[in-house]
Amino acid sequence: MEHAIEEEHVKTLSMNENKKMQVKNFIWSKEEWPTLKHDDFGDVEDDIPVISLNNRVRDNDDQQVYDNLCNVMVKASEDWGFFKLVDHGVSSDIVENYITRLHELFDLPMEQKLKGGKTSSLPLGYYASNPEYGENLPWAEVLQLLQSPEMVVEFAKKVYGDQYHTFSNAMIEYMKEMDKLGMVIFKMLAHGLGLEDDFFFSKNFEEKEATYFRVSRYPPCPLPEKIVGIGIHSDPQTLTILHQDQVGGLQVLKDDKQWIGVSPLPNSFVINIGDTLEAWTNGRLKSVIHRAVVNKEKQRLSIAYFMSPTSNAIIECPPQLIHPIYNPRKYVPFTWAQLRHLLLTTRRVRGKAIALNKFLISN
Repeated sequence: MEHAIEEEHVKTLSMNENKKMQVKNFIWSKEEWPTLKHDDFGDVEDDIPVISLNNRVRDNDDQQVYDNLCNVMVKASEDWGFFKLVDHGVSSDIVENYITRLHELFDLPMEQKLKGGKTSSLPLGYYASNPEYGENLPWAEVLQLLQSPEMVVEFAKKVYGDQYHTFSNAMIEYMKEMDKLGMVIFKMLAHGLGLEDDFFFSKNFEEKEATYFRVSRYPPCPLPEKIVGIGIHSDPQTLTILHQDQVGGLQVLKDDKQWIGVSPLPNSFVINIGDTLEAWTNGRLKSVIHRAVVNKEKQRLSIAYFMSPTSNAIIECPPQLIHPIYNPRKYVPFTWAQLRHLLLTTRRVRGKAIALNKFLISN
């Protein structure tokens, strides 16, 4: 029976009409096979923390409440590297409108979607798994675009022609909200760490040349025990803001030894620390390994917003977070451009990228 499943053709993820993809082409290396199903969540206390931002706290009306909330956010980032954010101030209408537009996009015929596909001149755009990936093909359709209204409009015009406004307006509106929310989180993390509130975002995120979206839609999968949506990795960027729908699939490696399923929570975002922010805080905030698994019954949509600083931003831990004995400096200063170059030129490994290790101080 399983052999018959492996021989089945896959239409939704095959961009190459000359070579029909089969389920067996997507089977991952055995060490990557998931140990938890997409809806294995466990008890509430085993899930990542939930943090609520209400308008009163966001406006800093009660300084003690705000201080405590910032400390809770830092603690979650130290212990888990992940947390769910609710009462975040992002309009549900903006979120739902964008989700509707994304499903409309992914439901288009492949020929039309590929009009906005990745090219040598436009390395970001739409793509589905295909033979160019080699082994461990992700079971996903993907849209990647920079945080750039111009690029969004260019993509939308290629796919929709003169009817591009509905999609591009929805994405640009959502994009602006993610940028504002990211700055709130950076401010609160800095405050909770005892730094100046604008330590992370002052001048470092004025340009958006490296901040981008990756939207993934995972179709139902006939062999979810051997196929993965996105493999084991950490995010090399600074901060990730993720919207996931109500179909589970995100799993986090707790303390480098136990996989935890992140249960979907309505009207929330999942926030996680990137490798760059871990280095920026000398390892105090944790960039944690995670993955996305798939299932047989339901498609899943996730919208990830990866925030990265300007190319010349210097990633250097401030003296306040350094202790000569208990927490000596771990990384030499580097720029985001230097790290990005290494990410593009070094081999990814199972788990964290090795690029950041190039800046470790030998003890």
